[in-house]
Amino acid sequence: MRKPIILITGGRAYDRHFHGLSLTLNKTYTAAVAAGGGIPTMALDVDAYDEYAAMADGLVLSGSQGFSPDPKLNTGTEHTDRNVDDQKMIEAFRKAGKPIMGICLGMQQLNVAFGGDLYPNFKYDHGVEHMMTKHTIDTVPGSLIHRMFGTGFFINSRHNVKLGKLADELVITATSDDGTVAEALEHKTLPIIGFQWHPERMRGEFPEPPEGPDMTPLFTHFIEMVKADMAAREA
Repeated sequence: MRKPIILITGGRAYDRHFHGLSLTLNKTYTAAVAAGGGIPTMALDVDAYDEYAAMADGLVLSGSQGFSPDPKLNTGTEHTDRNVDDQKMIEAFRKAGKPIMGICLGMQQLNVAFGGDLYPNFKYDHGVEHMMTKHTIDTVPGSLIHRMFGTGFFINSRHNVKLGKLADELVITATSDDGTVAEALEHKTLPIIGFQWHPERMRGEFPEPPEGPDMTPLFTHFIEMVKADMAAREA
C-alpha cells in the first residue's frame, strides 16, 4: 500500500519580508506526520474543500498560527477565516468518511462542527493559566490516549480557549489535572480524534515538555487509522 497523503490546514498570516498576506504552518506538524508514516501536504487553496477531501486520505487540523504583527491587519480575521476554512474542510472530510485529527484550535473546531461550543478566556474565571505552560492530564480508562500512554502524563499547553458544551457525538478522553479542561476527545463512531495540547511538539530532538512521553506513536496510530480506511475503500 502507498503512503497515505495527509492534508494539514494552515493559518492565514502576514509575510514580514514582502509585507503581505500569506499562509503559514509550523514544520513540527509536517515532521510529525512524516515520522508517523504519512506524506504531509498543506491546504494552499482554502476554497478547494471537496477536492482536497477527494485527493487526501486523512486530515490534520492544526492549531492557531497566530495574528498578524501589522496592527492594520490584526483585527481577528485570522481566526475568523480559520473558523470558516476549518468548518468547511471538516464537513468535506466528514462527508467523505475519512479520518481527522484535530490539534489545539483543531480540536475546538471539531467540537463546534458537531454541535458543541467554546469557552473563551476561561483563565479569567478559573484563575489557571493554560497559555505557554505545561501540566499533567488524567486519561479516561479504555480510551485511545489511555491505552497508548497510561493514566496520566505531562503535556504542553498553548491555549486561551477551551471546550464549552460538548457535542453529542463526541466523548472526552482526557482532562487537565484539575478537571476543568477537556484535553482529548474521540468521536463515538467515526475515525476522528482531537487533542487540546500539541502532540507534534512532543517528539523529535527537543520535545516540549521534556517530561512528557514521545508522541510519535500517536501520529503512527493516526496513519494506521488512515491506512485501515484506505484498505476498506479498496476492498
